[in-house]
Amino acid sequence: MRIGELSKETGVSERSLRHYEEKGLLPSNRLENGYRDFDKSAIEKVALIQMYLQLGLNLEETARMLRCLEIEPHLYENPCSSILTLYEDKLCEVTKQIELLSSIQANLQKHVSLLKQAKEKE
Repeated sequence: MRIGELSKETGVSERSLRHYEEKGLLPSNRLENGYRDFDKSAIEKVALIQMYLQLGLNLEETARMLRCLEIEPHLYENPCSSILTLYEDKLCEVTKQIELLSSIQANLQKHVSLLKQAKEKE
């Protein structure tokens, strides 16, 4: 299928699909006219790429995940050795972000409360 069809099937822009291809995440063949030709498995691969990006992985980490899936298709039965580390690192990073956001939230709540009290005294 051509890139426009893949874009419609996946809801991912043609620009993003080209970027994934350039980064080696999404292989394609070239037709005689130079157009990209993706096979049906590209739909699943794009869905995986999107899932990993939504989990907060960058493209390099996503590429590592995809390589592990190619080596070991049943990831949770026999995980690629680097995947557990990658997931643990990402979980630690997300936990730190949550802690930071919770601190910011508490600070904002404090300021809102103080401002409301000051307004009531007027």
